[in-house]
Amino acid sequence: MSRILALSLVALIACTSGESDDPIDSADTADTAVETTGQTTAVVTTVSSDSTTGSFATVSLDDWTVSNDLFVTTGDASVSVDDGKVFQVNRLGYDTVRMYTPGEWTEPVWEKELTDLSNPGPADVCAGSLFVALYGTSTLGVYDPATGNLTGTVDLSAYGDGDGVGPEPSSLVEVDGKLYVGLNRLDRENGWIDAGGAVVEVDCDSKAATQSWDVGGNTTVHAWEGTDHLLVLGRAYGDDTGGIYKLDPSTGVTHVAAVAGEEFAGIVASGDHAVAISLASDYSHYALHCVNLATDTVTSSTNSPQYYSGISANDRGEAWVVSSPSWIDDTAPVGLSVYDIASCDAKTTAPIALSLAPKTVAFY
Repeated sequence: MSRILALSLVALIACTSGESDDPIDSADTADTAVETTGQTTAVVTTVSSDSTTGSFATVSLDDWTVSNDLFVTTGDASVSVDDGKVFQVNRLGYDTVRMYTPGEWTEPVWEKELTDLSNPGPADVCAGSLFVALYGTSTLGVYDPATGNLTGTVDLSAYGDGDGVGPEPSSLVEVDGKLYVGLNRLDRENGWIDAGGAVVEVDCDSKAATQSWDVGGNTTVHAWEGTDHLLVLGRAYGDDTGGIYKLDPSTGVTHVAAVAGEEFAGIVASGDHAVAISLASDYSHYALHCVNLATDTVTSSTNSPQYYSGISANDRGEAWVVSSPSWIDDTAPVGLSVYDIASCDAKTTAPIALSLAPKTVAFY
């Protein structure tokens, strides 16, 4: 049994929902790419109220039946699904990545320790290699998906923000053998101030950066299902307007929409429609937005005291919104809310509840 799997189950069972320790973090940018293979199951990492431990759960896409506490994770864990495999990443003092066969949760196929303080993020399989965003370094780690062995790295130091630590790769999306990496580019040595974000294209065969685009600040990149383009989120920086951008790798970046007083924290899209989440610049509320990508407009917005900490999409055209314990209103619902992306209508009348608060979601 790995050292992570040996974390105390007693601590997990004793945990209950409560207020978030870090309420103004941007949404966790787990891999939001959609695999159109007839998905049946949501996989979810969860976290205790004091962030000391976490758990793994599944939810049926057909009837929303929940299976809780399938195995223990750290208090800062994420999950990605790619190439028919589930990759579960642990942070918060135990930087590891595990690979599971979907539905077989007794133990991982493999678990590998990563560089200490690498602060791993999302994982994505591209051209037969597993790429992991190492937020605490200047690289992407490259691994053999079958064994977890390190096979190389992608050097991103050329895109550093001046603090000598790294450009904070935070999000990954694969399109046609290229990996698009969102760089937050925050100057950690100077109060984490914004140094202007970017998206970098990485050729998955050569494992080298091939082109890049400056896109606002604190940049994250997101899949746009049904197209070979991407969506990018960034806050206002310099001459760049904050909000939503479209990225066509052949022609560049186009600004789509912004909402005054809101910083977008996550987005999922299918065809001409998208659902996005944001945090008000004065921290007074979170909001859910319906976006028309044909007209490049935000068609409607709904403010909420719920802490919208993440959003993911499945191949059924659904957006699953993660609500964590809210620092704005401790009575606000916690759980997973499901929306139809095309209509932006809610499919759940109340969030799907789990034994602990959800953190990240992916689908197989």
